[in-house]
Amino acid sequence: FQYDDLSVITILREQNVILPGLKFGLVAALAIPGFVLAFSRYPLSRWVAAAVLLHMASLLMVFVTERYRVAAVPGLLLGASFGVSELWQNCVSAKYSRAALYLILLLAATLFVSVPQKDPGLWALDAYNAGWQALQSNNLPLAEKKLSVAYAYAPENAEVNFALGNLRLAQGNNPAAESYYLATLRLDSNHEGAYNNLGILALEGKRWSRAATFFAKAVQQDPGDAKTYYLIAQAQFNAHDFQDASLAIARAIELNPAEPQFHALREEIQRAQTTESP
Repeated sequence: FQYDDLSVITILREQNVILPGLKFGLVAALAIPGFVLAFSRYPLSRWVAAAVLLHMASLLMVFVTERYRVAAVPGLLLGASFGVSELWQNCVSAKYSRAALYLILLLAATLFVSVPQKDPGLWALDAYNAGWQALQSNNLPLAEKKLSVAYAYAPENAEVNFALGNLRLAQGNNPAAESYYLATLRLDSNHEGAYNNLGILALEGKRWSRAATFFAKAVQQDPGDAKTYYLIAQAQFNAHDFQDASLAIARAIELNPAEPQFHALREEIQRAQTTESP
């Protein structure tokens, strides 16, 4: 099973940094019968097998991912190449019983390394990471492809829905983006990014009260975010709620007094309050 929490190998392959190659599971399936056959005939092969086993066993205590188990690949390639070579030689020399033994061992190894994973989130992770990276680099077609795969595996995953919302936002499809952000909140009611982006969409649509509500929810998740207080003040100012806008911008300035935008908005609010006063 190919699994990497950061999908480093997949991302490098998608960006054409490395060439496509054999999957880890295929190499492992070929290596296991090779090591079994070499164990008795070539004692030195036991050191290679032991090194591979010790490396994989050490990862079980931490985190078994694609990039961490790369160190075992050279040893696995030795075992795989030996097994394939033995199969070829046995077929050429008509030693069909030994060839059949290798094929039986290969079948058992294939079943062992291909035990299905029941958590759909694990299957979605590689596609999600590649899609998120493509979205960050503005490669929208690749992001669409990868995130669609991730959504097919895990439609009830909050982060996948949030990433698709960001993709639709980048594509200019605001209604679809809003739908995905709302789905994110249905799955994770404390998702700060979804609240923030819904607030921004509401600001763009001049739905001031709705925007202020979403930003207020976002700031509950991160009370130290000055920018969110600024956005709350902006929404309340446009809704002519100058008193609450003044409180929000004061908090933003308290958290980040060096931001010129915050002081400019406070001056606007003060002018509006002065004009409104009898």
